Amino acid sequence: MKPTARLSSLLATALLLVAPALPAAAQDAPDLPDADELIAQYVEAIGGRDAHADPASIRTSGTMSIPGMGLEGEFELIQIPDVGSRMNSSLPGLGEIMAGFDGEVGWSLNPMAGPQLMEGVELEHMHERSLLAATLRDPEVVLERETVEEVEVDGQPCYRVRLVWASGRQSFDCYSTETGRLVRSEDVQVSEMGEVPTVTDFSDYREFHGMMLPTRMVQRTMGMEQVLEITSVAVDDADADDLAPPAPIRTLLEG
Repeated sequence: MKPTARLSSLLATALLLVAPALPAAAQDAPDLPDADELIAQYVEAIGGRDAHADPASIRTSGTMSIPGMGLEGEFELIQIPDVGSRMNSSLPGLGEIMAGFDGEVGWSLNPMAGPQLMEGVELEHMHERSLLAATLRDPEVVLERETVEEVEVDGQPCYRVRLVWASGRQSFDCYSTETGRLVRSEDVQVSEMGEVPTVTDFSDYREFHGMMLPTRMVQRTMGMEQVLEITSVAVDDADADDLAPPAPIRTLLEG
């Protein structure tokens, strides 16, 4: 989630409970900073390129909740940069929810929809989000970037930047005017439900293995809200085998 943008998108795919919030009111900002400058500051603010490029794997654990449904459980996210990721979560009363991408196959498994394979645009976006270059907003995956306005997120001023990705999707980042860190991401998830607008707020940054990561993420969609809080981050303790799809997904592939 880290980096940050990768963690939020996988959760949205897993639960399809992520969501649009109304954009904050724009402030007068006659002299907006260049988007490339803001992205460079963002990379430094999260620990720098090397800190995120060094780990062979990142394992993030914590709690997740859906306050509106009174649900609270745990999650674990394994990320192998430039290969893929897998998220396992458990919510008492709802069950086990999983989603992943192993470099070729994208999939999800949950009690509501059963095992499903990703394809088309959804799979393309999953692959794009697995890239380290996506986390760092590198030009090879973010073809266009433009600072569009200064807004406030929970009373915190930030610069809203429009991003156009190599896949054609468009998203918006909001970088704190004070710290340079990402405080909000606006995106669209593609799933069997169609396009689902997603807004994720990031806060409570802490350092883990040289990386500055948000330990609290709030996602909203269609009036629903889910909250993730990171409790631990381990590096270099996973490999590609940990991304292998579970048995129900392998059955779909064999069929």
